[in-house]
Amino acid sequence: MELSTVGLFVVVALLITGSNGTVCYAAVESLDLRCLLQWDCPHASPNTTYTVQTKTQGDPWQEVPWCVWISSRSCDVSPAFSNFELYNMIRLGVHLRPSSTAWMRPLKFDYSDFTFSPPSVSVSLKEDHLTVEVQFPCATNRRCSLGRCCPISELIHPWTTVTVYNKQNHSEYQRRTVWTQEVVSHVEFSGLAAGQNYCAVANFSFPTFSMAASPKSSPQCVQTVSQSVLLPAVCLGIGLTSLLLVPLLAVFLKRPKHTALTSENQPEILASVQVPDSLVPLSPVPVDPCDIQLEFRDI
Repeated sequence: MELSTVGLFVVVALLITGSNGTVCYAAVESLDLRCLLQWDCPHASPNTTYTVQTKTQGDPWQEVPWCVWISSRSCDVSPAFSNFELYNMIRLGVHLRPSSTAWMRPLKFDYSDFTFSPPSVSVSLKEDHLTVEVQFPCATNRRCSLGRCCPISELIHPWTTVTVYNKQNHSEYQRRTVWTQEVVSHVEFSGLAAGQNYCAVANFSFPTFSMAASPKSSPQCVQTVSQSVLLPAVCLGIGLTSLLLVPLLAVFLKRPKHTALTSENQPEILASVQVPDSLVPLSPVPVDPCDIQLEFRDI
């Protein structure tokens, strides 16, 4: 068996021989949970047809409906697999005659064959807290509807590793590894120095086989606010707040105090009411009745 890498694909090429001596060269290409079977049977006639079957651990062999009695030399069996924690097998059948099929020795398709595209990341900064969002590449599988991106994280729960490092000083970095159970992974970092440029990269791996890992994403960078910019902004904010509060405080202090009238303090208030001076004698001088004169006016 020959193992080679073509681009990001893992190609497992195998010389397989059928029960009647038929020789074919078959290869499985895998990328982002895709499984493409390709073959070449040098001694087969151009009119030879083929059938592909798959088998998941514990289940019987089943024909791939779109790869039955075909004349092409490839078959995308990705939608045929749904459980990647188990061993999956593929075999090729060569139809020599309408009633005779030579089955080639099966090929395996499991986590050791997996390769992945790098994820993509985006970053958002709030003060010294950095949030990294990791999005995963699209996969091809029968559990995904056609015509839309089906992220790998919908099919497996990968281990996601995010590294945040100082662009000017790579020895300053933080790294977190999380078990992703959501379609998009969010990883948070804190304690970043002010006025520095930080970059984030991420990659992920198959949950039970860490060697099946993706390359790192392209870095996304952001600059934290420097102290020289932050301090004047804080001072300006304090100054503006003071300008608004001082007039309000002055108006509040100048307002007269009013005492609410209640049933409890009403007697005290009434008792404190002063009678005009003209109605109150200045001193208790005795008056002689003879000094009192009565005057009558004609009306």
